[in-house]
Amino acid sequence: MPTPRRLPRPAPLLAAALALAGGTLTLPGCHGPVQRGAKTEPRVYPFDETRGDVQDIQVFREGTRLKLTNTTATGFGPGRLWVNQRFSRQIDGLAVGQSLDLNLYEFVDEFGDKFRAGGFFATDDPDNVVLVQLEARPLDDAGDDARMHGLIVVRNMID
Repeated sequence: MPTPRRLPRPAPLLAAALALAGGTLTLPGCHGPVQRGAKTEPRVYPFDETRGDVQDIQVFREGTRLKLTNTTATGFGPGRLWVNQRFSRQIDGLAVGQSLDLNLYEFVDEFGDKFRAGGFFATDDPDNVVLVQLEARPLDDAGDDARMHGLIVVRNMID
C-alpha cells in the first residue's frame, strides 16, 4: 500500500496569504510620498503678506477640480494659489481672459498633506472650498512684492 502524501499545513499558507492581502488592501488609502516639484512644494501660509483687493475672478469647484477665469483687466505674474489659508499650488501666471482647470489633489499644506478633494475612491469626507486667494504681483505693477488677492468662490460642488 502506498504511503499517503502529506499536504502542507494550512496555517503558514493562510498567514502568508493574509499578509499579502493586507498589504494590498492598505495601498489605496496611502497618500504616498509628497511630490516636491515646482508646483506642489509645501509652504506655510503667509499671514503677514500684504493684502491686495478682492479680484473679480470667479472660482468654481467641480468634483476634484478647481476652475477659474480671469475676467479682470489685470494680468498676474507667476504666483501661488491658496485654498482655505492652508493648501497651495504654484501657477505660472494668470493673464487677462485666461482660464485655469486645476486638480485639487495638487494642493498641499506646509506638511505636504494633500487637499482632501474627494472622488470615487476617497476614504475621507472631502474638504469644502471656502476661501481662495492668489498670491501674485499684478503685471501692471512696477513693484517687486507679491500681494494676496482674494478671489470669489461661486460654487463648491462636490460629486
